[in-house]
Amino acid sequence: MIKWILIIVLIVVIMLIAYSVSEQIKDKYDFFNNLKLFLNQFKINVSFRQEKINEFLQKNNSKKQFKLFIEEYSNFLKTGELNLEKIKVLDDDDKDILQDIVKNVGKYDAKNEINQMDSFLATVDVKLVKANEDKNKLCPMIIKLSLLFAIGLAILLI
Repeated sequence: MIKWILIIVLIVVIMLIAYSVSEQIKDKYDFFNNLKLFLNQFKINVSFRQEKINEFLQKNNSKKQFKLFIEEYSNFLKTGELNLEKIKVLDDDDKDILQDIVKNVGKYDAKNEINQMDSFLATVDVKLVKANEDKNKLCPMIIKLSLLFAIGLAILLI
């Protein structure tokens, strides 16, 4: 009886780990999707003045990892320091891109700012497509393989 309970607990734990990993992949997609929406709204509404950026950031209602980015962006505008280590779904290359975006937005005239924003949006689009491919391909695969692994391990333990 205890053996069956332990096997069921093992299967549940393995599936929870798999679900957590697939959620991180989905969070990365959501992050880049929110970043794209944010940059598009920013391009349209802010007129690229530093004083308007804080006001714009305060109105943003984001969730999860993107909220951490908004908080760090607000902090950067106040202190001049940017720490993206709290955002766990991004790798170092993604963090470098975000630093480039944060440090260069709002510093040029409108025409150059629009050109730069278009460049940032193109970069984010590439990252968004990659994150979407990973989400569609890896998430179901991780769940299925974890279930097969858990069942196989349970069979070995029986």
